[in-house]
Amino acid sequence: PIYRIEEAAPLVADQPVAAANNRDKESSVRETLAKHAPAEVLNLLKWDNYPDKILILGACHEARGGGEGWRSADMEKIFAEAKEGTPANFPRDISKAIKSGDIRPVTPRTYAISRTGWNRLGEALAKVGAI
Repeated sequence: PIYRIEEAAPLVADQPVAAANNRDKESSVRETLAKHAPAEVLNLLKWDNYPDKILILGACHEARGGGEGWRSADMEKIFAEAKEGTPANFPRDISKAIKSGDIRPVTPRTYAISRTGWNRLGEALAKVGAI
């Protein structure tokens, strides 16, 4: 018997371009967030549930040089800076944000914005004309 091996079209060539576009989008989101106060970003996007607010304020924290791996105490400070009430049940709200894919755990008590979260923020900021 003769076996025929079919090759799929090479996708490797497209992947670096997509990765570069994601990095560019993420860096433009970071630049935009760094230029605005957290309260401004919350008002701009008008997201009103706590998992979304944690995404926005966590991204603001990272964009301002807070680095990856923020804790609930960091969120309390940035919620206060944004003049927002802190979540009454932070573990539940951060868990919802993790399940939605916007936040990823770095260690059991530290968190960072995931690529999905950066992309979601980028789309929302583009929709309101901030980027």
